[in-house]
Amino acid sequence: MSAVVSTVRAAVPSARRPSAGDLCLPVPSISPETDNAAVLRLFSQHKGLVGLPVVENGRPFGLINRHIFLSQMARPFQWELYARKSCIAFMDKSPLVVDAKTSIDEMVDLAVAYGDKSLADGFIITSSDHYQGIGLGIDLVRAVSEMHARQHHQIMQSIEYASVIQGAMLATSRQEMAATLNDWCLTWEPRDHVGGDYYHFTRHDRGWLAVIVDCTGHGVPGAFMTLIFSSALERALALHGPSHPGVLLQEINGHIKDALGQIADRARGTQNSNDGCDAILVAMDTSEGRLRWSSARMPAFILSAATGELASLTGDRMGAGYTETPRDYVWPTHEKAMEPGDVFFTTTDGLTDQVGGERRIMYGKRRLQGLLKRCRELPMPALGEELLCEHRRYQDSEIRRDDLTFWGWRA
Repeated sequence: MSAVVSTVRAAVPSARRPSAGDLCLPVPSISPETDNAAVLRLFSQHKGLVGLPVVENGRPFGLINRHIFLSQMARPFQWELYARKSCIAFMDKSPLVVDAKTSIDEMVDLAVAYGDKSLADGFIITSSDHYQGIGLGIDLVRAVSEMHARQHHQIMQSIEYASVIQGAMLATSRQEMAATLNDWCLTWEPRDHVGGDYYHFTRHDRGWLAVIVDCTGHGVPGAFMTLIFSSALERALALHGPSHPGVLLQEINGHIKDALGQIADRARGTQNSNDGCDAILVAMDTSEGRLRWSSARMPAFILSAATGELASLTGDRMGAGYTETPRDYVWPTHEKAMEPGDVFFTTTDGLTDQVGGERRIMYGKRRLQGLLKRCRELPMPALGEELLCEHRRYQDSEIRRDDLTFWGWRA
């Protein structure tokens, strides 16, 4: 009989998936002819032995659970009756038997199918149907935990690097804002390192164009949607220029629907996806001092420097790209003169829909409007910081619901 080996093992190489063989302990085995007195001696000699495999001609025959065996033999007259009888009297005749090449994922499925006894008793490991050793339930649990930890670490590394890429995509627009606007604020905070909120800013001969977008989803799916939107916006600008926001939204809508196959899905009566975005496109003609905008379900406000009044800007209740949005839908372009000192402000719903406060309700547009009025004399960076601080206090211990982006600018 072989000696019981330590359960301490070298780490599984990260280049391959762990298998049952990595959990194998070459513990002693016995034959069906072994009597119960010999089994008792083995359990007494090896205090850490959870189960004792019964093997015949190299092939597993059954498994004796330590605790069940000892409790049975401790009952009155059991020793006298069974000490010299075959060990199969207390043997589990149908233990979990797995090949050494069985993956840990498959092991979990098998252990669940076999129930609690596979974790309590352990399982027999074979190679070409011949006995190799046993595996312990606790080692299986540990292996699954370590595997998930490695997978989580790899996923997080990928997402963190994706965050660097997404941030780099937005850096040019932030630099353009800094070079063009005198008094402005911008906050972009994805909920999960990367997100579905996106912004774009570009200058042209007569002024500039700013775009704030809230794509479907957050995290990795949302980030993929921002790539589709970015491609759609680039195409729209190449075709139509930056001065007509409604026309740009119409082109973006069609591009998203084409990219996701949502036009064909609707025609067939199927729906593989229903994704799109809420967005506002703001074109400022600096030579005329006029603001043009087109909004797809994105709120925006103008705070008048002359009167101190806060006005909600007209928007449209139709989002861009979704299956219910017609391919030829037209978003109107609105226009307004901007006076020196007027403040424009827009935000994604990650700000207004965040739950918090004493009543655990959404932050809402009313609180946002109140803060804009109270802080209207502050420079825009200070106003943005005050809003962000108030929003975090309001959120308190509640989880972040969504990506958060807001942008403000003073004429």
